[in-house]
Amino acid sequence: MNEQGVVSLPTRPNGDCASGGEALSASELKERFDRLPRYIAERLNELIDVLNRSPAEKEEALADLILTGMFPSTDARHTLTDLFKDVLNGDFAGYLSVGTATLSDCLAGKANAVSPESFTGDELTPSDGAEYRCGTVAELSLTLPVSPSPAFRCTLVFDTPAGNVSLEYPAAIRWSGDDVAEGAFLPVGGRHYTVTLWYDGAWEAAVRGVDL
Repeated sequence: MNEQGVVSLPTRPNGDCASGGEALSASELKERFDRLPRYIAERLNELIDVLNRSPAEKEEALADLILTGMFPSTDARHTLTDLFKDVLNGDFAGYLSVGTATLSDCLAGKANAVSPESFTGDELTPSDGAEYRCGTVAELSLTLPVSPSPAFRCTLVFDTPAGNVSLEYPAAIRWSGDDVAEGAFLPVGGRHYTVTLWYDGAWEAAVRGVDL
């Protein structure tokens, strides 16, 4: 190949129609090769034109010419410019999936997820997104929701009086943290506890305890 196009090609066709190819004659194949540099040159000229523009020319910047193909069913013209804007304005989380929702939706839900509320009594079935401030607790029976959300999370905050403390909870909870021994949470008297309980396909709880 030189500046004028293809110099020469074999005289036999380039493919067999019976096997799915397009049987072109040597002259037809040469003609198509001759068109290829012109096609490339047109696209290259467009790119050079964009690169040579002043930064002040906002219209049809290079990123505007590159399609992402990310939303073919809703926005066929979604370009790199759109993507860059969403990265800068904080909307990029909307591109990422978390289960059936987007990360943006999940973050929005978590922003107001914790709602501190006082709790009195000795039986508690926690709700998603709640923080229970139970005061001083000597006896508490904890039960779990029957159908928790996939991102269920709540917090229990309580103090224990000096002496014996009774805490009942389902065996399904897997405990970790302070005052946990052999997979069981054993609260002791005279401590301030913060318990984070969540569901991620299994029930998990993390305990932080400090002396009063």
